[in-house]
Amino acid sequence: MTKQQTPSLFRSILRGYAWIIILLTAGASAVVFTTFRSAFRERAMEDLTRSAYALVPMVQNRIASSEFITLDSLVNTAALKMDTRITIISRDGSVLADSEEDPDCMENHRTRVEVIAAFNGISGNSIRFSKTLGREMLYAAVPVVLEDSIVSVVRTSLFFDSYSAAMRPIVKEMFFIMLITMAIAVLSGWVISRNIAKPMSNLADVADRVRRGELGARAAPGHSREHNSLASSLNETLAKNEELIRDLSRSNSRSRAILLSMIEGVAVVSKEAVVLLLNDSFRELFNIRNSEREVPSEVLTLFQQPDVSPDGIIKYENKTVAYSQALVEGSGDFVFSFRDITKEVQLSDMKRNFVTNVSHELRTPLTAVKGYAETLKEEIHGEAGKYLDVILRNTDRLIALVTDIQTLSEVESTADFLHIESFPITEVFDTVMPLFTARSKEKNIPISLVQAKAHITVNADRYRIEQVFVNLIDNALKYTDSGSIEVRASTKGDQAVFAVSDSGCGIPPEAMPRVFERFFVVDRSRSRKMGGTGLGLAITKHIIEAHGGTISVSSTAGQGSIFLFTLPVGNS
Repeated sequence: MTKQQTPSLFRSILRGYAWIIILLTAGASAVVFTTFRSAFRERAMEDLTRSAYALVPMVQNRIASSEFITLDSLVNTAALKMDTRITIISRDGSVLADSEEDPDCMENHRTRVEVIAAFNGISGNSIRFSKTLGREMLYAAVPVVLEDSIVSVVRTSLFFDSYSAAMRPIVKEMFFIMLITMAIAVLSGWVISRNIAKPMSNLADVADRVRRGELGARAAPGHSREHNSLASSLNETLAKNEELIRDLSRSNSRSRAILLSMIEGVAVVSKEAVVLLLNDSFRELFNIRNSEREVPSEVLTLFQQPDVSPDGIIKYENKTVAYSQALVEGSGDFVFSFRDITKEVQLSDMKRNFVTNVSHELRTPLTAVKGYAETLKEEIHGEAGKYLDVILRNTDRLIALVTDIQTLSEVESTADFLHIESFPITEVFDTVMPLFTARSKEKNIPISLVQAKAHITVNADRYRIEQVFVNLIDNALKYTDSGSIEVRASTKGDQAVFAVSDSGCGIPPEAMPRVFERFFVVDRSRSRKMGGTGLGLAITKHIIEAHGGTISVSSTAGQGSIFLFTLPVGNS
């Protein structure tokens, strides 16, 4: 079934205008015709009444002289001259004479409306259907007074269709005039409708041209203020939209060029996990040769995860691929970028293996050197003994450096080096604090332990956490010449919070960002004197982060430092 088309504005206006004209014309015709009909009736009644009054004197004379027989001759003669039916009615309602019918055959007229009015002393009239003649009649009756007494009534009547025939030429002329008026009105309506609809049609045509892609289409000015205002507003809007579309097109072209030229693989994915865009680097990375947007199952699974992490690593065939994703604000789409880090992972593994092997290989000869140097020192004294002290001190530094390098290599590899268990943190303090008793007494720097709660349990690797506290307290002792060191333990939510603070020399502001870097030391001369390797804080940071915690430092030069770190709370 074909959908009915919506009529145009011109047809709608013209149709409405035409209906108004037709209704007004019909209404005016009905009013005029009714008015003319009423006027003709009144005029006819007046003529009939005057005719009746004209006959009254003659009827009076005949009744006064009792010449009732001559009444028929009178009404017949007068009826021919007046072209009117004439009836004489007696006091009792019987018909004395009639120009059309035999009075003896006519019924009593005493109950006729016009007759009743005449016997009451006033002229009466009425319009009704005559049963005798079978036609609609106009009646006028007047009293015949004799010696102050109404003795009879003269009634004149006329067929109404006789007057209707007289009205026909006038009605025809009126109808002709109405037709001409209606034709002129319809023509005027056509012109007016066209003048109203054409500007709107022009505006609609401009909008349709823009819809089809003709962005330069503009509306022409019209002949009315409203149309000019609308055309001006439309043109301004179209100009702004054209500029906006061009800007968006240029921006889209730039974005596509950037995506296609990127070395990293890029995929734009909708919130329903539908792939919207893939660049060439993505296709090359995942061996997509055809033009269809097909992605490997490993990547598709990543796209379909409801809570995918912002970044991570996936395996594809023999490749290790790192990814990161970001949400496109407002659309709900996601942009994923992929980078092949296979060589980087292999290189990192090679470096780690190299460091581990070298550390292991160096430990044996260094241990042997230290052993022989200690043996020689027992037998040699004097100047040569001093040289052996230097050899032993530097051997210890090398052994500590090799140990720290090996430890750092272990903690940087994966989180698998951790052996997680729940234990009270006091067990770690009971192991670590005695290690520094002698040094703290030697430097006269007390180390205090403050616990906000009596029992704090953590989920962690006991040995690695001991390393953390050893490194931090050892650093505090190295860089504190006077004052005190404090170790605090507390909880906040599902995290245990620890702080190691000292009153030492502090850290300069420019050195703060590099505190946790490998081999970075704030005071190299003090570090060489104390035997530091510059790897302790780097190891500490990796251990804390491997546990899912965080570590930070705050310091003021000359006033000391505070190292703050967190660990997951364990089951009590």
